[in-house]
Amino acid sequence: MKTISIADQPWLSMKRTVSITVDGIRYRLFRASVTVAVIVVAVAFLMNILAESLIKRAVAQNTRERISNSRIIYDWSAKLTAPGSQESVIEDLADCEDGSPLEAEFRAFTGLDAEKLTVLRKQAKDIMTIFRFFDELDYAKRRSLIHTASGMDILKRLQKPEYMEQFNTALSRIRSVQFPLSADLLAQILKEEPAISAQVATILSARSKAIETINQSMGHATILEKLADADGEFGDVIRKAGFNLDETRVAPLLVSQANALLDTLVLEKSMEERPTRQLIAQQANILPADVNVIMMWKYLDSKKFATRYLDKMQESGIAIGSLTPERLVELAQKRKENASLLKAERLTMDAGKGALGLGERLGWLLFVSMLVCGIGIANAMMMSVTERFTEIATLKCLGALDGFIMIMFVLESCFMGIVGGIIGAVLGGVIGLGRMLAAFGVNFLVAIPVGDVLLGMLVSVLLGTLLAAIAAVIPSYKAARLAPMEAMRVE
Repeated sequence: MKTISIADQPWLSMKRTVSITVDGIRYRLFRASVTVAVIVVAVAFLMNILAESLIKRAVAQNTRERISNSRIIYDWSAKLTAPGSQESVIEDLADCEDGSPLEAEFRAFTGLDAEKLTVLRKQAKDIMTIFRFFDELDYAKRRSLIHTASGMDILKRLQKPEYMEQFNTALSRIRSVQFPLSADLLAQILKEEPAISAQVATILSARSKAIETINQSMGHATILEKLADADGEFGDVIRKAGFNLDETRVAPLLVSQANALLDTLVLEKSMEERPTRQLIAQQANILPADVNVIMMWKYLDSKKFATRYLDKMQESGIAIGSLTPERLVELAQKRKENASLLKAERLTMDAGKGALGLGERLGWLLFVSMLVCGIGIANAMMMSVTERFTEIATLKCLGALDGFIMIMFVLESCFMGIVGGIIGAVLGGVIGLGRMLAAFGVNFLVAIPVGDVLLGMLVSVLLGTLLAAIAAVIPSYKAARLAPMEAMRVE
């Protein structure tokens, strides 16, 4: 009797498998194009959300830095005219960093060494955590916990046993509120409060003496006029008084901003004169009585109008000093830039929160976009399998194994995922960039994280390909498990 030996079914090489898959895509180009279009839309949506998130996060950081720098003049004007309050000192202590000018200033005012000042800063951070907790409560909850106390009075109130018991009882009843500090840490802060208040009082006293020294050197000049000399003699006076004024970075900024504010005051005061109001009225084709400061800044953006405006100022007897048409245009553009900063600050309030620091809303949209991408690709691949039952059956009759069928469909999905992912990533990135530029303006062009956006495009392509491969697993498994005779009966 002849022996029949059954050999293992031969496997096609990966090169041949890829060739067959590509041929299949080419022969079904229209269906493949529809599937690619689904992937393009899904990945474009994903990349659009990701690009907007990355750009918004970078713009938020850039905006905060620029706003902080633009307000240095106000911070120093306040610092050199008033010592502040206990709460403001606590906030400064909590915010100052190791090696910062503010830390050196506190060391000079308190006489504490670095180690003791670090302890005081840690205590200030814990106190600020308590302040923020109560500030975020609504009126009813806050009143039930601490009545009408605010600031350091909260700690003084909680030091009394009867009020502490009232606080604990009310806190236990409010299920939706969780106090941020442990009971032991709160008790420690309350115990250390007198020593902390004494150190804060020392800082306030030292600041008051320093401000008195500065006032004696000012004469009849305003603080703004004196800060215009922050990089000269007045800067030396500030440093001798005990304030840590950085002469290389902060002082030039103070001089620039002080001069800008002084020039702005001259320009806005010039609006009281009839010739200047008439000039703006002629430009806007309105009555002089309807002219306002906003109109002045709007038209000063033009050098031609700025030249005419300076002539009218001189005609009115206003001393223009060093003002030039170029300076007026510069001030007008700076005002527009500040307006765009404030707008960007409003638009990026939630940036930096949520998953990956993209904001809570955009984080959820990113998750939804990934879900939409996966569902869209899975649906397209399922339709592709359903329409190719006869082809699958033919392949099986010719000896194709289940694994080959599955690999072929997954490869096909990956190829379409790569093509659709690249097109979708580029399209989504361009749309996201265009939307952000329209929202924030070209002033933030330098803040756009080009590297992060390109990396996001690469991630979108890889993610689209991965989702395409995963989404094709179930349809591919269904195709691989299909019996040849059953598939032949499907019309």
